[in-house]
Amino acid sequence: MKKIALGIFLMAFLTLNLQSKSIRAYLSYSVFNTPDNKPYVETYLTIQSGSIAQVLQENGNYSGKLHVQIIFRQNDSIINFGKYILSSPEVEDTLANTLNFLDVQRYALPVGTYDMELTLDDPNSPEEPNVSNTSFNVYFPEDKLAFSDIQFLSSYEKDTSDDILNKHGYKVVPYVFNYFPEEEKALNFYTEIYNSDKSIGEDAYVVYSYIRPFEVDKKLDQFFYLRKMNAKSIDVMLNTIDIKQLPTGNYLLVLEARDRNNELVANKELFFFRDNPGAQFNMTNVLLTDASNTFVDKIDNRDTLALYIDYLYPISTSAEKMYVKSQINSADVDALQKYFYNFWYERDNLDPEGAWNSYLERVYQANHNFKTVALPGYLSDRGRVYLQYGSPNAIAESYNEPAAFPYEIWHYYDINGQRDKKFVFYTQEMATNDFRLLHSDVVGELANYHWQRQLYSRTWDPYSIDDVIVPNSYGSFATDYYLQPR
Repeated sequence: MKKIALGIFLMAFLTLNLQSKSIRAYLSYSVFNTPDNKPYVETYLTIQSGSIAQVLQENGNYSGKLHVQIIFRQNDSIINFGKYILSSPEVEDTLANTLNFLDVQRYALPVGTYDMELTLDDPNSPEEPNVSNTSFNVYFPEDKLAFSDIQFLSSYEKDTSDDILNKHGYKVVPYVFNYFPEEEKALNFYTEIYNSDKSIGEDAYVVYSYIRPFEVDKKLDQFFYLRKMNAKSIDVMLNTIDIKQLPTGNYLLVLEARDRNNELVANKELFFFRDNPGAQFNMTNVLLTDASNTFVDKIDNRDTLALYIDYLYPISTSAEKMYVKSQINSADVDALQKYFYNFWYERDNLDPEGAWNSYLERVYQANHNFKTVALPGYLSDRGRVYLQYGSPNAIAESYNEPAAFPYEIWHYYDINGQRDKKFVFYTQEMATNDFRLLHSDVVGELANYHWQRQLYSRTWDPYSIDDVIVPNSYGSFATDYYLQPR
C-alpha cells in the first residue's frame, strides 16, 4: 500500500505534499491482480470533514462537497480516470466536526508504469484546486509466484456481500496511514498471493511474515510468524500482529514466500512508523552479552567507547538511539562494552569485528569528506546518508548555478529493494561544507516535493503569490539532474 499525504507533511509516509491550505486528505493505494491476469489499482481517499467548507442544508445540518479527479497516464496518454463528487457526512455543529470519511475506488490498469494525478477541488471554497502527482508500476508475472501490495487494515471480517470493501469472502476496511500511534495495539494487514500453483506445483509452501527495523536487516523474533499455504492460483493472507511492545521507530513489514527447501520465491515489504514511548528497548540480549575475550575487550577507555557508540548513530534503530541517549552518561565501561559488542554481533554474528572495522573505515571517510564547521562528518546529513546507505552510484554536483544555492543530487540504483532513488542536498554557504538534506524519495526520509522552490530561493521568492512556477533560467539544471542523474 502506497501513501500520499494531501495538505500536510508526514516524514514517515511515502508522500507527496499538495499546496493545500485547508483540505486535509490522505490517499493510499494498492495494486492487485485477478484470476485472468487483469490488474487493477485500488485507491483509498480519507478526508477530514472539518477541512472542507460546510454549507447549511435544508434540514438544518451542515455538509460539504469535494470534486475529485484522478487520472492515470502513460506518457501523454490517459489510460484510465475517475471524476466524481464526494459529500461529507452531515453534522449539526461545524466547530465540533472532526469526522473522517473514506472513499474507495478501483481502476483497471494493464501492466506498465503510470503517472497518477489527483485533483481535489472544494467548490464552496475560494482556494484553488489542489493537485498532486506520483508514479508507480503495475507488474504481475503470469507464471511466477507474486504478492499483491500489502494493505494495512482497520479491521476485517468474513463477509460475502457485494461491497467494494469485500475481497475473496472478507470485508477489509483500509487503514490508510502508515503511522501507528501508541493507542493502536495491533497491526492488521491483507495481501494476495498469485500463481503459487504454477510456480511451486502441488507442493505446499510457507509464508514468513515479520517486522524488522528499517535501518537493520534483522528479523525481530517476537514479531515473526510462519504460515503453511497450499498452492493455488490466488490465495489470501490476513493476519494481526500484536504491536503493544513494539518500540518507537521506523520499521518494515516483510512477507516472504519460501518453497519446501526454504528457498525464497518472492517477497514484499511495506514501511511504517510506530510511535510507542511506553515500550522499552529490549535489554535482555545486552545484559546476557559477554564481551570478554572479544575485540571489544581491548577497548577499555570509556571516552573511546562512548565515541565509538556515537559513531553508530547513522546505522542505529530508533530504539537503539533512545537507549543510548538515556544510558550513555551513566553506564560504566562494562555496560558500554556489552552494548557495543551486542550491536555488532546482531549485525554479523560470524565476524562482528570485521563488520565494525569495515564500518569504522567508512566513518573515517565520512569525517574526511563531509565534515562541516559545526559537525563531524558522520553526523552531517551527507555523512549520515553515506554511512546508512553506502556510496551513491552517481553524484551530480552543481556549485555555481546563477539562480540556485550550491547543491548535490545523489542517485542510488537500489536501496533496500527501492529502485532509482535520489537525495538532494544543498547549502547556503559553500565555506561551511554544510550540505543539508532537502528532499529524498526514499521511504522514511525527508520528502519535500517542492524542493526546487527552496533550492532556487536564492534569487526567487518561493512565497510570492505572483511566482507559482520554479524559474527556468539559463544555467538551471537541478530538475534535469534529478530526473536523469549522471
